[in-house]
Amino acid sequence: MKILTGLLMLLFSSVVVAQTDITPQVTAALKKGDAAALSGYMMSTVDITLNDQENNYTKEEAQKALMNFFKDHTVSNFAVKHQGTSKLDDQYRIGDLQTSKGLFRVTFFMKKNGATMLIRQLKIEPAQ
Repeated sequence: MKILTGLLMLLFSSVVVAQTDITPQVTAALKKGDAAALSGYMMSTVDITLNDQENNYTKEEAQKALMNFFKDHTVSNFAVKHQGTSKLDDQYRIGDLQTSKGLFRVTFFMKKNGATMLIRQLKIEPAQ
């Protein structure tokens, strides 16, 4: 009985962890340059940096800004290169976004919001 209970607890905790990680969905949205899908994983307000211009946006404003960026920079690929946890216990991912106008470094920070993680900050900057 103890083994069964332990296995069920392990399975449940794995499911909860899997549900909180939105990295695969965010990666898929970035690969497609899909601002609408990307905004679905954002907090109600989010810090966005696009080409060294940083602003705090509502989710809807962020979607419009990203739509304009993706319209001018057709995406051909995105891949996460590094991930970790910040000192504030936020999750972060760093990756490369290949576009028609060159390579960009993407960093997004996710904060736990209820049972899932949501993007609180997104940076898309020219790769150095």
